[in-house]
Amino acid sequence: MTGFEGKTVLITGASGGIGGAVARRFAQSGAATILLHCNKNVDVVRRLAKEIEVLGAVAEIFIANFQDQNDLEKFISDVVNKVARIDILINAVGADLMDSEFSCSSFGERLRSIFELDVFATISVSRRICDLMREQEGGTIFFFGWDGVEYGWSGETAQLYGSAKGAIQGFARSLAETVSPLIRIRSISLGWIKTSWGAKSEDDFTRRVQNDSLMERWGEPCEVAESVVFLASESANYFDGTNIRLNGGKRGTKK
Repeated sequence: MTGFEGKTVLITGASGGIGGAVARRFAQSGAATILLHCNKNVDVVRRLAKEIEVLGAVAEIFIANFQDQNDLEKFISDVVNKVARIDILINAVGADLMDSEFSCSSFGERLRSIFELDVFATISVSRRICDLMREQEGGTIFFFGWDGVEYGWSGETAQLYGSAKGAIQGFARSLAETVSPLIRIRSISLGWIKTSWGAKSEDDFTRRVQNDSLMERWGEPCEVAESVVFLASESANYFDGTNIRLNGGKRGTKK
């Protein structure tokens, strides 16, 4: 798919599997400039930037810790001052629930951390970029939710993830009511996507994933990227973009 010539795309959390796949796909689709945000994994994003430039797009890197309020505000200011317009915002930043330091924290500490990053920072960035898109009279904003918000999943990790993603999905719906149709809001409820943590999962968990999906497999970041590019295109103008499931089909009963 093409049609993004001259467009500027901002991706938060570009060092992750989904953020990186989306960046590459927009570069392949003709985007002129791709703004890449990361925090710790700077080397990963630098390699990504080189890939993007080989594909013909300009890549700009922004390093910021979104859990630091000053860093977050500086990031927003730097981005807005750097470019004249942003056509597409991809909110791919998120807490790494499998990080050893994160998993050793108390439930309350983890809850606070995931809300700071997945909810507060994402909403703050989105509202400011939304203001810019109003001024430029158009744009598209993407959020990533979780299909488990609708049906639940057992365990503390699911409680944390479901709470944060449920908040984002609720925000996306209300934002759409506020700014549509001038700005298109896309919220994709993801199923089990095989990013780095999925690749390390035990066989028992992989079987749970297979049993949860009619496709009987993990989803791939490249499949998320393909869906994002389509939903950002003019061909997807009439989609209700605030509750789109990408999960291979939720199985009604476990096998």
